[in-house]
Amino acid sequence: MAEGGMDPRELTDFQLDELVHRIIGRVTRLVRTELRMDRERIGRLRDPRG
Repeated sequence: MAEGGMDPRELTDFQLDELVHRIIGRVTRLVRTELRMDRERIGRLRDPRG
């Protein structure tokens, strides 16, 4: 049994779906942030005023 009293192997389908949804949402936000930062960085590097 995992620390905290929950065995992840005993999760219901609904609980697994909710967990995956939360994880995907967080990962998606992180990836979007990274992509936006890259676009900003590239824009600054190519800005002739800089």
